[in-house]
Amino acid sequence: MAQFLELANERLSLRVSEQGGAVVDGRTSDGLAFLRPYRGAEDAFDVLQCACFPLVPLGNRVEGNSFDMGGRRYRFEPNTEEPFYIHGDGWLGRWKVEEKSEAGITLSFVRDEPGQSPHVYRAIQSITLDGATLRMKLSVQNCGTEPLPFGIGFHPYFPRSAGMKLAAPASSWWTEAADYLPKVQEPVPEMADFSRLRALPARRLNNCFEGWTGKAEVVWPEIGLGAKIAADPLFSRYMLYAPEEDLAFFCLEPMSHAPNALAMAGPDGLHVLSPGETLSGDFSISVFNHGEAQ
Repeated sequence: MAQFLELANERLSLRVSEQGGAVVDGRTSDGLAFLRPYRGAEDAFDVLQCACFPLVPLGNRVEGNSFDMGGRRYRFEPNTEEPFYIHGDGWLGRWKVEEKSEAGITLSFVRDEPGQSPHVYRAIQSITLDGATLRMKLSVQNCGTEPLPFGIGFHPYFPRSAGMKLAAPASSWWTEAADYLPKVQEPVPEMADFSRLRALPARRLNNCFEGWTGKAEVVWPEIGLGAKIAADPLFSRYMLYAPEEDLAFFCLEPMSHAPNALAMAGPDGLHVLSPGETLSGDFSISVFNHGEAQ
């Protein structure tokens, strides 16, 4: 049986896994899921079946598994069965508990030598329940000897239902190319315009939305529940993933950089940190009662 760490207050409860630094699941005090319920085996934790995991030292894919900086080529090794390095190291590593209370936990993850990425760093993640709000903070410090591009993000999974609606205003989006990479940046089409609450379209979405306000809202009218999302200005974009073959969930992923930014824009597409410098950002989910349950 996997050993999970439990957090709870009078409004919310969570389970957290040291493996992946992941939130396993999240519920209200009356048992309603505001994050996707864990879908894996209890005796063998699977981070891809959880509710949220951190993206560090960068998020999404790196096309070609390399980038150039300062006249030198840096390389990545694929870290899953996919051909491209994806989502960094943290979600696949084991985090250490630094502090723990009934309603909060601080975790750390250290990469003290280059591995599948050239990064050497220390990441800190705090997960706190504050009334009806889940607060999460992620930071990464460059512990190496040279400047390198870094990025951070969160990968939460939310329940999807027939009546669920989403609002997440943005100014543009990236169409999807082969290998799940972004293709062309263009105005958000009407079918994916989440400037107001609306249902997800009946098609696959795997797109980066740029110019995000950092505010979003999800409502599940069937159970009378809603959630307001707030993210630091650092997270000026989000990935929206809603697979057509599995209508039980969708992901809204705050990110500090666009997917595949290293290939498309070079190191400046991320945040170049000198040795000792830190990048950090906050993200929160506040649960509320939405009208009357249907």
